[in-house]
Formats: sequence, C-alpha cells, structure tokens
Amino acid sequence: MSSPAGVTVIWDYQYYWIPHGYDLRSLKTSIETALKRCNPDFFVEGKLIAVGTATGDKHQAITMLPDDIELSPMPDYHTRGPDRDLADQAATFLVMEITMKALANRANILVISGNYDVMGAIKEWRRDIFMMLALPESSSPSVYPIANVTWLWSSEDPERAATTMVNGGGPIPPVPRISG
Repeated sequence: MSSPAGVTVIWDYQYYWIPHGYDLRSLKTSIETALKRCNPDFFVEGKLIAVGTATGDKHQAITMLPDDIELSPMPDYHTRGPDRDLADQAATFLVMEITMKALANRANILVISGNYDVMGAIKEWRRDIFMMLALPESSSPSVYPIANVTWLWSSEDPERAATTMVNGGGPIPPVPRISG
C-alpha cells in the first residue's frame, strides 16, 4: 500500500470561475474527490491557492472561506499590454511563482486555469514533477495531454456535468492509477 500523497492546488479563478449556481463551499471536497479518482492516495495539501484580483464579487466570495482557500491577490489591471491584457500577465506570473515554490518541494501540483500561457509552462514542468490540469469545456482536446493528468473543470451540458472536476468526476482521458 502506498502512502498518502499531498497535492498543491492552484486555482486561477480570475480566468476560470465555478459554474453559476455552484456552492463554493463544496469546491475543496469536490476537487479532492476528483483527485482520488486518479489516485486514491491523493489529498488536497493545505488550502486551495486562489489567484485573481483582490476586488469584486469573486474575491468577496473567496474571502468568506478562509479555512479552505488562501487568496493570492494580484492587481486589478484594466489596461492592455502589447500582446495581451496586463491582468493576464499578472495571473500567469503569480501562478508560475506559486508553482515554482511547489516544484522546489517536489509536490504534486494541480492547476485549474483557462489561461493558455500557464498551460505552456505546465507542459515544460511536467517533465520534472507530476502536473495535473483542470481545463474549461471550451479547451481544444489538443491541450489535454500537456499535463500528466487532465480534467474537464465544468460543463454546461447536464450529461457531461457529473463527470467534471467541480462535481468530483474523474480525469480525461481515463488514466491508469498512478502511485504517489
């Protein structure tokens, strides 16, 4: 029998929020259930690390759950950079910084994001660490293999919704059980 394996969870809520009507209080439990479908020894290590602006309704909702979610706020940019939105750049750098700290500890890492810049970095990191990714339903299937294991974050389609991470569903495509 293998030993429990903690997973650092980084949630880029700025670019990928929970589905309308979903109870944020059940998010950590749903993520842990989904992780256990990949490996029964996985558990969420500490709090979910939420990356996003420190203003607005999303921020307010997250601050109501201090026992489950640690907020890593970023500036609220409303201007455009030469190639992309400055908020996009800030979110990418913050997610990368948190991930690099977890990499130094040889942690298993799950990143929940719809940010393609973050996904590019994950593709490189997966050679050195066990990287997992939860993607928006709108993501191209061509990005599924960039992490070691990938989930669909949520779905508007009632038939697919039960298999998504926010509802404790398993990864896509099905993977063999992986030891921690």
